[in-house]
Amino acid sequence: NVQAFLHHEKKADVTVEQERSLRREIHRAIKKVGEDIGTYQFNTAISALMILSNKLGEYPSVETPVYEEGVRSLVQLLAPFAPHIASELWQLLGGEVDVHHTAWPVLDPDALVEDEVTIVVQVNGKKRSELRVPVAVTQDKAQMEKFALDQEAVQRHIEGKLLRKIIVVPGKLVNIVVADA
Repeated sequence: NVQAFLHHEKKADVTVEQERSLRREIHRAIKKVGEDIGTYQFNTAISALMILSNKLGEYPSVETPVYEEGVRSLVQLLAPFAPHIASELWQLLGGEVDVHHTAWPVLDPDALVEDEVTIVVQVNGKKRSELRVPVAVTQDKAQMEKFALDQEAVQRHIEGKLLRKIIVVPGKLVNIVVADA
């Protein structure tokens, strides 16, 4: 990721949603690594760094401010775990002082807010579909039921069966319970 950033290897158009998604992942990593260091859960902190690194690797362009924020944050968050390589990477990024003398990346709580969530749709407890819905809709049971029942994959599994119950867990899943007619 640092090499791609330094040599401007990836240049493509970036959508607003891709930018927002990367920024959310950056701030998730800042939050997770900070919390995990405080509770001595280093393995999960490193896992968060790997997730951020993978997200940066998938990003279509290195010539955006959010990508630069991501690479710089990744190096700063890496510093407690791999101090020597983090110092080298920071220097390659143009850091004027050593990475260990820079301020910890600042968490932006607004960047963590999601506009949409993924809801799992089950039929008799088996996953049949996933759908992306606005966060505001997840609390509306009737709307969630409608979204779930409109899914083509769900329609195939409930066709010709007796609908017994629909269980909605707000923000997580919809389980449709059916029985043979």
